[in-house]
Amino acid sequence: MAEDLLKSIKQISRERGINPDIFFSAIKEALLTVSKKYFDPNATIQIEIDENKGIIEVFVSKLVVKEVSDPLAEIHWKDALKYDSKAREGDLIKICLPGETLGRIAAQSAKQIIMQKILKAEQDNIYEKYFPLAGTLMSGEIRRIENGNIILGLEWGEAILPPKELSPKDNFRRGEIINFLIKRVFSEGKGPLVLATRYMNDFVAELIKKEVPEVAENIVKIFAISREPGVKSKVAVYSTDKAIDPVGAIVGMNGNRVLAITKELRGERIDVIAWSSAPERFIASALTPAEVVKVHLIDPEHHVAEVTVKDETLSAAIGKKGVNIKLASKLTQWDIQIANRKSEPSEEKQTKQ
Repeated sequence: MAEDLLKSIKQISRERGINPDIFFSAIKEALLTVSKKYFDPNATIQIEIDENKGIIEVFVSKLVVKEVSDPLAEIHWKDALKYDSKAREGDLIKICLPGETLGRIAAQSAKQIIMQKILKAEQDNIYEKYFPLAGTLMSGEIRRIENGNIILGLEWGEAILPPKELSPKDNFRRGEIINFLIKRVFSEGKGPLVLATRYMNDFVAELIKKEVPEVAENIVKIFAISREPGVKSKVAVYSTDKAIDPVGAIVGMNGNRVLAITKELRGERIDVIAWSSAPERFIASALTPAEVVKVHLIDPEHHVAEVTVKDETLSAAIGKKGVNIKLASKLTQWDIQIANRKSEPSEEKQTKQ
């Protein structure tokens, strides 16, 4: 029994990448507790595990004497002969827990101990590995879907992607490999410890970083993102290099970069906007695809602005269900109010200039 148990521990340790000492210390602890029912509870119980020979010994050591004055540390020489036929006065002998009793104790406790320690050790490994990676873009295969929760396979353990962390357009099946952002890592729990998301703005930011080298290299920086998951995202960017067009870098040749991101977001539209320190210019750009005629900062202190757009682009400025103006307001941190007017030729010409 002991030999089989030790072999199992070594195998599990290799397969799970867990230090076998964790199991050995746990088994010692369990055997020590249970063995007190066999030995005197006050006795000094010793446990020795020989991994190479596959031997576990649980025993107390006693000095062989003619007259016993301390029963916990001494044994009468006649009684000692029951345990060691060669015992003589002055010898220190081992009184071992019988193999049958040891086997029964090990059988009862080993499985439970090992499973508990495996779970704890794996959770510790997962936490140590993924906690520093919170906010990082990852990919994983969908192992199963339980009550709407997507369970993703990781290098170590699993991640959970709940319905509320999905975009409305996300629709996945088992076996698919998908991208996600690590939102949070828990130190312990009944299920997966890694919480994934595809809903947060940071998910879009990390997708852009993955697709656009200039962003990864901090040449082009993302100033802000506002998003209505599954509908539209607005991304404000600027460049630290005057020779690099930030919007062009994100969009890519023939729009290939932004299209790759849109595809990953299942068709969610992305408006890429050049950030400006001038509120009027930034607000005008944020309302794309609307054509802005004028931006009036009604209340700069409380960030309230009135924007005049060409009449034919009024619906574009507001957007379906007000999404465009809502995202523009979030992006710029200004309360944008639309004041429409019909465009006039002179004004159109002046605007183009």
